[in-house]
Amino acid sequence: MAAEGIQDLGTEVLTTESAAAGGLRNPIRGFRFTCNFQGLGTTSFKTVEGFSSEVANTEYREGGFGRLTVRKLPGLVTYNELTLTKGLYSNPLLYNFFQNYLEGGTFAPVNATITVFDNAGEATASWQVINAWPSRYESAGLDATNSDVLIETLALQHEGITRDATPVTAG
Repeated sequence: MAAEGIQDLGTEVLTTESAAAGGLRNPIRGFRFTCNFQGLGTTSFKTVEGFSSEVANTEYREGGFGRLTVRKLPGLVTYNELTLTKGLYSNPLLYNFFQNYLEGGTFAPVNATITVFDNAGEATASWQVINAWPSRYESAGLDATNSDVLIETLALQHEGITRDATPVTAG
């Protein structure tokens, strides 16, 4: 039996758009995006990092097969924390969001939507962050010898990220 070539897999697998429809489209650029936090509103950030997940594997040896290999099964899924950075403004919304947890306020994780926009302002991709809560807040130090913008950082723990097939603008 001859091995199938990559061309036999079908065009849907590898191409972003058929040549008949005008050729390949450009990948999404990641510099225009907003984050909408349920109950907190929409804001922009300088960076959002940590879009990753991992499935742990469970190894065990099964007897009776005469093989000296370990069997592997999928285990629990873990998600890295999301780290959001932005310029510091006089409105302490992110700080208050974090401070509410420190002061024993109601523990109420929120869902968030991160939406990426193209140059025309149309939503091109979005992610849903499920049950997010702040685990770390940091503000840049002060230095009288430079004029850099003050940056604040918020780390979020969450229970999952899903990529939406059809982008939904936050609002």
